[in-house]
Amino acid sequence: MKIWQLVVLLLILSSLTLGQVTFKNQTVYTNWQEYNRTILEDWADLTYQRDWFKAGLRYEINHPPDPFIFPQDSLLKNYELTFRYLQFRYKKMNLTVGNYYEMFGRGLTLRTYEDRNLRVDTNLEGFKFNYSGRRIKFKAIGGRMRDKYNRRKNWLWGGDVEVKPFRNTHIGVSYLTQNKSNLKSLWAARFNYTRDLWDFYVETVRPSWYSAFSYYAALNLYFDKVAATLEVKDYNHLSFQNNYQTEYNAAPSLTREHEFSMLNRHPHALNQNDERGYQFEVTYTPSDPIQIVLNHSQTFTHAGERFFEEFYGELTHTVNERLEYHLAGAWTFDFTTNTDNITPILDGTYNVTERDQIHLSAQHQHTKNRTDLSEYDNELGLIEISHSPFVSFAVVGEYTNKYQLRNVQMKRHTWLYGMVSFTFWNNQQLSLLYGSRREGFICVGGICRYEPEFQGFELKMNVRF
Repeated sequence: MKIWQLVVLLLILSSLTLGQVTFKNQTVYTNWQEYNRTILEDWADLTYQRDWFKAGLRYEINHPPDPFIFPQDSLLKNYELTFRYLQFRYKKMNLTVGNYYEMFGRGLTLRTYEDRNLRVDTNLEGFKFNYSGRRIKFKAIGGRMRDKYNRRKNWLWGGDVEVKPFRNTHIGVSYLTQNKSNLKSLWAARFNYTRDLWDFYVETVRPSWYSAFSYYAALNLYFDKVAATLEVKDYNHLSFQNNYQTEYNAAPSLTREHEFSMLNRHPHALNQNDERGYQFEVTYTPSDPIQIVLNHSQTFTHAGERFFEEFYGELTHTVNERLEYHLAGAWTFDFTTNTDNITPILDGTYNVTERDQIHLSAQHQHTKNRTDLSEYDNELGLIEISHSPFVSFAVVGEYTNKYQLRNVQMKRHTWLYGMVSFTFWNNQQLSLLYGSRREGFICVGGICRYEPEFQGFELKMNVRF
């Protein structure tokens, strides 16, 4: 009997026993008017848990696969069972058979994860054993990683041990190896020391295929009104891939993740084979209603060529129980487009009643191309009205004068869409979007996905029981 058939059988039998069954479903239906294309994406997760036992599965629909995400769309099945597992727990030990996610340290050797906004799922299929004691923690894994087309090839084996010799000290080592690849193995060591007012972390990695060490280090300081973080990185031929070019690891990118749309137009995409740099951030809270954040980051190649740089500042002021606003600004240098970008932002919320809120956002970006010295501007405005927690309405518009530049051809220079979102029965959410949306990047932790220009209708629904 196949493992997924066993999981289904166990879930059916669970209805006759005491236990908890959880069902989650996420649906995205998109109608691209410009391409006369409709796409249905769906992720259905079913989980059963009782005492020391847990089982689950996930069924995915990509009908048809989005060609912007899956260029070789014929490689991806429209309907497929992509995740199933059995998990057993005994005291401090945990065994998983099937599909799972895992991370060693800060991800320099191993980080498997799922992010549906990025359409990334790098789960391993095999086994995982965890032991978590008071002074020692141990992990052992074996399996094959999924690529974007749900293919699996090389077998990966590894282990991670972390000990706590003293009260505030943790020391860990990791090792990974795979078969049928020139990128054979890598090992890592890490050290973490924590005090009341500060903590320090460092991790170094040595691959078998290149005679150089990579490392990441972070220092955090905590004071009464000030908190500061300094992070440094040096990644030299660190990318650990299987034969489908899917990375097992994802080291910290050391760039700030922004919540404002305009600041994500020129992101930094992580290159684990040739990066070194730093990020420094200070958070100052002079009084309860005011918070100031200052951030600076830089990334270089090992040849000394600047790849990305950003200065960012944000002031948050809670005027009273009704009004809060954000003043933010950034200067960003993007090597991939060779541009300087200045982005000021004003964003605020006003609580009309305990349930009713108005959200306004004005975002501007001035871009200068260092190659031909051309300049253009982008403007974005947002109006959102919500009645918590049941419904919200939003209108988002954007304009650019880039189309006025010579040798630039654009089908559209204005975009406008409206969106309405509903929440019902506590855990069920439905959102409807109609209009046009500008192209851009969706990035998480230095991993980015390009989202093309869109015009049409989009439905998203999340259900949980």
